[in-house]
Amino acid sequence: MSKTHTGQRDRRKTRRRFLQSVGVAGAIGVAGCAGSNTEAAGDGAGTSAAGDDATQSSDSVSMTDRTFVTATTNVPKDMQFNPYGQKYPDRAAFALFENLLYVNEATSTFMPGVLSEWEIGDESVTLSVREGYHWHSGEAVTADDVAFKLKLDIHDGAALSNIVAPEDVSVVDDTTLELGLKRPVAKEVFLYSLKPIALDTPREEFQEFLDAYEADGEAPGLTEKTLEKPNGTGPFAFVHARNQELLAERFADHPDADQINFAQMRWDYLQSNQKQWQALRTDSIDGIDNVFTPDNIAQSYGDHVREIQMPANWGMGIMFNHKHEHYSQQKVKQAIQYVIDREKLAQTAGSKMHVPVEVPCGLPGNFDGSYKEWLGNSLSDFDKYEPNTEKAAQLLESAGFSKAEGTWVDADGKTLEFPYKIPAGWNDWTAGGQSIVQDLNEFGIEASLNPSQSYWGDIYGNQEYVVAGLGWPDGKLYPYFSLNKLLNGFRSRDVLNFPRSVEVPPLGNPNGETRTVELEPELEELAGLSGDKAKQKTQELAWIVNQHLPMAPLMEKVDQSWLTTDDWNTVTDEDVAAIVDWPQYYLPREGKLTATPE
Repeated sequence: MSKTHTGQRDRRKTRRRFLQSVGVAGAIGVAGCAGSNTEAAGDGAGTSAAGDDATQSSDSVSMTDRTFVTATTNVPKDMQFNPYGQKYPDRAAFALFENLLYVNEATSTFMPGVLSEWEIGDESVTLSVREGYHWHSGEAVTADDVAFKLKLDIHDGAALSNIVAPEDVSVVDDTTLELGLKRPVAKEVFLYSLKPIALDTPREEFQEFLDAYEADGEAPGLTEKTLEKPNGTGPFAFVHARNQELLAERFADHPDADQINFAQMRWDYLQSNQKQWQALRTDSIDGIDNVFTPDNIAQSYGDHVREIQMPANWGMGIMFNHKHEHYSQQKVKQAIQYVIDREKLAQTAGSKMHVPVEVPCGLPGNFDGSYKEWLGNSLSDFDKYEPNTEKAAQLLESAGFSKAEGTWVDADGKTLEFPYKIPAGWNDWTAGGQSIVQDLNEFGIEASLNPSQSYWGDIYGNQEYVVAGLGWPDGKLYPYFSLNKLLNGFRSRDVLNFPRSVEVPPLGNPNGETRTVELEPELEELAGLSGDKAKQKTQELAWIVNQHLPMAPLMEKVDQSWLTTDDWNTVTDEDVAAIVDWPQYYLPREGKLTATPE
């Protein structure tokens, strides 16, 4: 098979994976700008072990009959437990299935899940499976189960497929796998490619699809497979899914079961922010993994309701459709970035949860300023795009635009319009979008805010948009991921329609002589670099984002997770143990979310 054909097939798979997530993303979107990944970079050594990275509670806990009640925006009876389909309950899955690994967002440390250790070399990776895991049907989890899942995900176009070929996944023994690498890869890039993967595909349900992939390169029917009762691997096993609730019970053969002293978890169907706020206010639930909550609502909660802020490494940006005659022009995009007051935008969206992007360069880390460490001495060379309508006007005029009766038009007299499409129901983005539209209208760009119920299908299915709001970072602090998303990944290629090569001036000299940069090999190179070489390449690619603005980065947010403490013992809001996706699901494994004696 030709390399070109293979690349096209891989991109089709990547597009399919995005489309599979549309149903889930649309449901999650009701809870505010929930789409963030809340992931950060790990900085541990190439070899990691459970003893180094996880702190288990040593205190024994007395068992209770209590049920931990949380919320879901998915209709429970409609849930399907096929991770490649559209109705997979991604939040409840954290309790029903075990992830291969976890990451602590506060300490940037990767921690064991199904995998207890990993050793990453230049040509291969050795993975060790933690003993003691069982499928809920009773069989012990082995390296063969992990290999099966990895092969299926690689064939389906997961991020790991850029690093490992399915035929290079081999089982050494019951607890050890070896993965051959396509090329040397940075430790963070490899581990984050495992981060989204859970052990959720029992062989008896999915073998036919791996067989099809290995025979034909495609697996028809994988996304349509229905699976109403899951065979899981997590600390809670499925009991039932009804109209208004999903119920699961503690699984005694999970290796962390002794840390958990409550009998059940229940997800009540609460499809709106308002219903979730009311549930916390009236003590009808015990916690919520993530819901946007304005200050005035949070202040109405009792003192026993604890907020845990989670770094999202994610936030609002403007997607430009580069097929559009106006937004394919670099100067038009730069003018838009100059007009929008990002400080005012963050205040309007909610200053407690949002901060403005300080330097639009594609690097997250605006809450703590960590992006500055990557830019180093080159920081002052980057354009901050501070509000400046005079510069914006100069850019538009140099691109052939002029003002007619107070409105910007192009050389042919066509109005410069900004129909800003956002997901319906994202409360903070609706408020923020109004600030954006106000700035642009006052400047003379004909802007409108268009919340859309069909947003996800329009963006990922049909690309029916001119400009739209969506997260610009990738949810991970390590810079490769957001830079790849903006310059080379599926979003860049097939949604933004951003060109595959660009003309770039020297860093810090925007008026200097340009050179042509092919983006794909640059990102492939960054994926394999570490140390000073990674820092230098990051600066070069961040400069491309800063000058070309494939998206306009506007702000970053924190996610808001909630736990009650009247019937539950848990960590304080300053305990870094909670900063793992998500406290309600990870803390019980550590013995740090327990029921008080009845």
